[in-house]
Amino acid sequence: MSCYSKYGNKPAANLLERDGSWHHVAVTWTAAHNGTTKIYKDGLLMAEVKTDATEPLQSGGALMLGGDQDCYGSCTDPTQAFNGLMDEVRIWSVERSQKEIINNMRLVDGVAGQPGLVAYWKFDDPNMAEDLTGAHIWTAMDSSGNGHHLPLVTPPQKASVTINQSGRSYQTGKLKFHNNYALNEEIGGMPETDFTVEMWVRTPEYSATAEAVQRSELLSYATHTVGDSSGRQHYGGVTDHAFVDDAILIEKYYVVDMMLGQGYTPLSTISVSVNANPRVNEGQLNHWMNFDVDWKDNKWHHVAVTWSCNTGKTEVFFDGIFHVPTWRTSEGQWQSKAAKDGGVDPHMAPQTLRLGNGSLVLGQNQDCYGGCFDPQTSFDGDLADVRMWDQVLPQERIVADMFTASLSNSSGLVVRYDFSAANIKQGTPGANGIARSIVVDSARGSPDKALYLWSDAPRFEVSTAPLADREGQAVQLPDTFYGDHALFLSDQQVLLVTNFHDFPATAVTVEFWMWSVDNCNQGVPFSYAAGAYSQGDNAFLIYNYNNWEIDIMEDQGSHGDRNAGFGSTDGQWHHIAVTWESSTGIATLYLDGRKAWSTVRAQGMRIPSGGTLVVGREQDCMGGCFDSAQGAAGDVQQRYQLEYGAQDFTGVIDELRIWKTVRSQGQIQQGMASDLKRAEPSTEASDRVSPSDPDLVAYWTFEEGSGYLVKDVTAHKHDLHIQQPPQWRVVGPQQVCGNGIVEGLEQCDDGDSVGADGCSATCQVEEGYECSGLQPSTCWPAHTHPNTAATDAVDRRSGKNSHGLFFLIGAVVTAAIIGSAALIYAAGDIIANQWATISPSLPSFGPISGSLAGLAWPLWGRGGEGYSGLAMADTELYSSAEGGGAISDRDAPANPYQAPESAPLLQDPQSFPAGP
Repeated sequence: MSCYSKYGNKPAANLLERDGSWHHVAVTWTAAHNGTTKIYKDGLLMAEVKTDATEPLQSGGALMLGGDQDCYGSCTDPTQAFNGLMDEVRIWSVERSQKEIINNMRLVDGVAGQPGLVAYWKFDDPNMAEDLTGAHIWTAMDSSGNGHHLPLVTPPQKASVTINQSGRSYQTGKLKFHNNYALNEEIGGMPETDFTVEMWVRTPEYSATAEAVQRSELLSYATHTVGDSSGRQHYGGVTDHAFVDDAILIEKYYVVDMMLGQGYTPLSTISVSVNANPRVNEGQLNHWMNFDVDWKDNKWHHVAVTWSCNTGKTEVFFDGIFHVPTWRTSEGQWQSKAAKDGGVDPHMAPQTLRLGNGSLVLGQNQDCYGGCFDPQTSFDGDLADVRMWDQVLPQERIVADMFTASLSNSSGLVVRYDFSAANIKQGTPGANGIARSIVVDSARGSPDKALYLWSDAPRFEVSTAPLADREGQAVQLPDTFYGDHALFLSDQQVLLVTNFHDFPATAVTVEFWMWSVDNCNQGVPFSYAAGAYSQGDNAFLIYNYNNWEIDIMEDQGSHGDRNAGFGSTDGQWHHIAVTWESSTGIATLYLDGRKAWSTVRAQGMRIPSGGTLVVGREQDCMGGCFDSAQGAAGDVQQRYQLEYGAQDFTGVIDELRIWKTVRSQGQIQQGMASDLKRAEPSTEASDRVSPSDPDLVAYWTFEEGSGYLVKDVTAHKHDLHIQQPPQWRVVGPQQVCGNGIVEGLEQCDDGDSVGADGCSATCQVEEGYECSGLQPSTCWPAHTHPNTAATDAVDRRSGKNSHGLFFLIGAVVTAAIIGSAALIYAAGDIIANQWATISPSLPSFGPISGSLAGLAWPLWGRGGEGYSGLAMADTELYSSAEGGGAISDRDAPANPYQAPESAPLLQDPQSFPAGP
C-alpha cells in the first residue's frame, strides 16, 4: 500500500500496485467460523484467515477513515496512515459474498436501500455544475439513510475561563485544542531579533500508563533566515538563505533522559527552538533547549520564553519562576546537565536573523509554511492570552502582568490573542452564504495579524474511479475544461530525451509544476546525465523532493549546505525553479515564485551537451542504471547499489521548461502567471511564455492528453519519449473568483464577484485598499505603514494547504473502498463519526463496494498529500461552529504587510488536482 505499510519488522501483504491506479478493496468479517476475515481486491479473493475474534462488536465507538487509532478518537500514527484516494465507502452489517461484491462494486446507483447497508459515503456532496471547489462542504453525507454523516472540520472551541493560582485570579477567554489549530500563514511584523512569548496553558494530567501524546506543540513560527544573496555559507557553515520551520517553536513534552541521572523517570520539559531547521545542512541549523519544569498536572500554568539575538541567551519562566536549561543542542553540538548541577549553557543561535514575515500557528508544529503538521504531536489542551513582544522582558515585568488584561506597558507588543468573546468574530459570508469564523488579533485590531481556527480537512476531487451503471456501461470520465493535461509518473514509467544537443553549459534555469504525496522516497523530477557513474551522470540533477537537493557536475554540496530543509510532497501543486550560473556557482531554488534556498555548486565548470534527460527517474548512467526498487520499468540498479534507496518521482508533472539564462525572480513569477492563465481560452498571447523566446531551450506543455510523445513546443524539437503506457491526467481551472478562497492568481477573494469593496470582481486588490490573507478576504482602506514584507514576495495571496486528510477507521468494521493507493502524505486526523447506532448484538459485519460518478475523497497521512478530482474542502476555510473565530490584536501597532508567498493552491481539478 505504501512504504510504511508494515507492522514492526514484518512487511504487510502488498495487495495493491504502486502505479497510482484505482482498485476496489473489500474486507469481510463474521463471528461465525472462528471469526473468518477475507480480503478482496477488485472482486477477487486475495487472503483469508480465521482470527478467533468472535465477540460482538460494541456500539458507541469512534469511527475514522485513513488511519489507526491508538486511543479513543486520536493517538494516530502517521506511518500507518492510508495515503491516497477514497471513493464510494460502504459499511454493511452482514458478510457479503464474493458474488455480491462483484455485482455491486462498480455501481453508481442502486446500492442505497439494499439490506444490511449501515453507512454509505458517496462523496458526491459538492454540486459539480455549480460548485467547482466544494470548499464550503464541511460534512460528507451518509447516503444509507442512517445518518452517519462525517464531519470534516473540528476547529478549536472557545470558552470563558477564570484562572486561579497562588491567591491570584484572571478571567479571560480560552481556546480548547484537539488536533486542530489557529493559523495565519501570511503574518508580518514579527520579531526579527529579540523576542518574548507568553501564554497560559493547560494540558491533560500525565499518566505513565495511558496511551497519550507525549509531545504537545504550543506555538510555531516559520520563515527564512536573512542572507546576503551570495550563496555563500554563514552562521558556522550554514547555507546563506535557509528555510527555518522552527524560527520560534515552543513545545511541551515528556522525555526520559538517563544522562541527567533521573533513571527512567520522565522529565516534563518545555522545549524552545530558535532560528532552527533540523533538516537543513545535516543539523547545522538545529538549535533547541529543554527546560525541566516538572509539569505533569492538569492545572493552568503561565509559560514565558525570552531570547536575546545578540547573545543567544534563552530563558524560560514557568509561573513566573526562572528555570535553567538541562539540554542544549546548537549547530550540531549538544550538552546535557541536570538542573541541580547548574544546567547547561543557556545560549543558542546568537546573532542569527530571521525574516519578520512568515507563518504563525498555535497548536501544531510546521514542517512547511502553514502546514505539514504531525497529528502525533498536535496540542491537546487549552491556551489563553498569547502575547509576543519584540524585546526581552525582565522577570519582574512578566510576573506583574501575568494576571491582568490591562498591561502596565504595551511598548514592544507585536501581537496578542486573548481569545475573549469580544475578539472572536464571524467571517464574511461567502458566495454560498456560509460565514466562516475568524479570530482577530487584539493588540490594535489589525486584520493582517488575525488567526483563523481550523483543522485538517479532506479535499473533494472529481473521481476517475472505473465505475459503471446497472447495464455495465462505463461511467463517462470527466474531461478537461480547457484542454489542459499533465502526466502522472512513477517507477513504472520512463520519460526521456536522448542526445540533448544544446543543453545549457554555463547558465541554466529549469522550472516545472509538480504534485506529489510521496513521503517515502527521495524522488527525482529532473535528471540530466552526460557521462558514466561519477563521471557526469549527475550533470544537472534536481532531487529529493522531501528535502530538496541540487547536484551539478557531481557537486552535491558539503556537510553545511546539502539540503534545502523543506520538500514539496504535501499534495499541493508547487512551482519549482532552479537557477545556476557557472561564474559564481550560485544555485538558487525557488518554491512557488519565492526564493527559498541558495547555495554554491560547480563554480567555474561547464555542463556538457549531448547527454540524456530523464524526467522522473534518477540515472546513474546515461538513460539507465535507475535508482529504483525491483520491479520498476527500465534498467534498474541492484538493491545493494541503491545508496539513497529508490529515487523515483511519484506524482504529476506539468509545464516543464529549460532556459539558457539565469531567470530573475520576477521572470519566474511571470512564467508562473503565464502557466496559470494559459489554459484559459481568453488569455492573450502576450500573457503567455513564447515558444520562440531566444533564451528558451525546451518547453513541454503536456497538452497532448494522449499518445507516447510529449512535444517540445520550441523549434529545437527536444520531444520527450514516453516509454511505457502513459497515465495522462486532466487538470482543470485553477481559480474561481467569488468562492471565498484565495487561489491561483487571485490577490483576494471576499466571497462575492462585486467590486468597489476592496476586492474587485476579478479578485484583485483594488487601488487604495489592502486585504488580509484570510479566507474569505477582509479588505480595508490603505493607510501609511512600514512595509515589512520580503521584497521578493509574489504579489498575491494564496489559499494553500489542505495538508491532506486522513480519516481514521478505528472500530473493527468492514468497508468497501475504491481508492488510489500509490501516493503518500500524512496530515491531520479527522474524527469521522460516533458509531452509536450499531447494535452490540450484531454477530458480524461485511462490506460491499460501490462508487460514484462524480467526486472522490483524497486521504493521506503527514508529509505529502493526495487526491482524485474536482472540489475540495480546504483547510483555509473557516468553521461556522461555535469555536471558530478570529482574534484581534489590541495593543500592537497596526502593520499591514506584503506577506511571503505560500504555495499556490491550484484547485478545482477534474480527474486530478488542478494543475497549472
